[in-house]
Amino acid sequence: MATESQLGRPFWVFWSALTATNIGDGIRLVALPLLATQLTQNPTLIALVTVFTYLPALMFGQIAGVVVDRVRKRRLIAGSQIVRAAVLTWVAFAIALGNLDISMLCAAAFLYGVAEAVSDPAAHAMLPGLVPAAGLSRANSDLQSGQIIGEMFVGRALGGILFAVAQPLPVVANVLLLAVAAVGMMSLRDRESETHSDQAAHAGEHPLHRAAERTDYRGGDRAAGSIRKFVHELADGIRVVTHSRLLGAMSLLLAVWAGVSGAFWGVAAIYALRDLDSGEVGFGIMLALSAVGSLAGARLAVQVIRILGAPSAALTAVLVSSASIIALTWTRELWLASVLLAFNGAAVTLWNVMTITIRQATVEPRLLGRVSSTYLVLARLALPIGAGLAGLIAAAAGAPAVFLVFGGFLLAVSAVLLPMLWTVFGQVWPRGQASAMHSVRWPSQ
Repeated sequence: MATESQLGRPFWVFWSALTATNIGDGIRLVALPLLATQLTQNPTLIALVTVFTYLPALMFGQIAGVVVDRVRKRRLIAGSQIVRAAVLTWVAFAIALGNLDISMLCAAAFLYGVAEAVSDPAAHAMLPGLVPAAGLSRANSDLQSGQIIGEMFVGRALGGILFAVAQPLPVVANVLLLAVAAVGMMSLRDRESETHSDQAAHAGEHPLHRAAERTDYRGGDRAAGSIRKFVHELADGIRVVTHSRLLGAMSLLLAVWAGVSGAFWGVAAIYALRDLDSGEVGFGIMLALSAVGSLAGARLAVQVIRILGAPSAALTAVLVSSASIIALTWTRELWLASVLLAFNGAAVTLWNVMTITIRQATVEPRLLGRVSSTYLVLARLALPIGAGLAGLIAAAAGAPAVFLVFGGFLLAVSAVLLPMLWTVFGQVWPRGQASAMHSVRWPSQ
């Protein structure tokens, strides 16, 4: 099993760049809504800032996947960081000049979201080329940990503190973090060019890989400007997921879990303030403990999967998450709700580390950007659907009813899909194995 020290310097440069970006994301998630409240008191307009942040992932997510599979990934990630820094620099100048308005803030959020829609799948697709096969699970664990610490703990706290000092400060801090991250990503040039040939060598291990090789998906003169070829490549990402029992079932479970997450966040504040009588401070403590659980799940995920094996680890994650969500239905104590959310956070992160690693190990590298984008689009689509349905349920039966409905739905869908995944999970990631096996590719039975 690869340890942190064996993952190598290129990975830690990559990790540092993404963690710096995550800290900036945490700052932004706090700062932009706060800026919106200074510009308007209309709750619809304030909410639009968040909507415009996530809308590009739905509009351009699949297109971004094609781009990721054609272009050097470190260039895409660094370029997206530079674009985001430029957008926020524009916002900072507008604040300083006193001419920022809500339409400009929405436009900035949209442009930021476009760059993020490219960067996220590129990061997923780039990782397998930076670490040894046995270290892929540990690398994903460390990346999840960095995201949780950077965004949930450091970034959001900094965003509130810096905004209280001066409105432009959180925006400027985010710009600086993105600039540092872009420099780090660009320094990975030599390492990435070395790993492209290694990744290509794996592509011939399965007949479906050899079929994929007949078309050069990474671009060049033949791909440039060809709309028909672009559409074909676009469809490949979806086709790969829908034609594989492993990838298809994992994508459906991800969508359901994202819907559950959207449902929770849709009623979390109402549940905490009305049903738990937590107050604002108690609500913050509850969310902080949820993040602590997520961090614990990220740190322990590799050990849990190695001891239990992927099938049993998947079952554990589903049962713990479903039971935690359902139990909130009858919970009226803040401390107990916080503990339940911590367990749920650990279970979700365990599932994420496991399934991301399996996806990276089993998907042919030339298609990994498109497949990752398909997963991300499904998750981003399910989040608002879950939140909207939760609002309707809460209006009719109260916030606690949301947890019973969505927790039960997750359990029911898992009861159908997990038996389909059990054998394949065991083949891809046997008990005692440090990580998912690269030699097992495209399991479709």
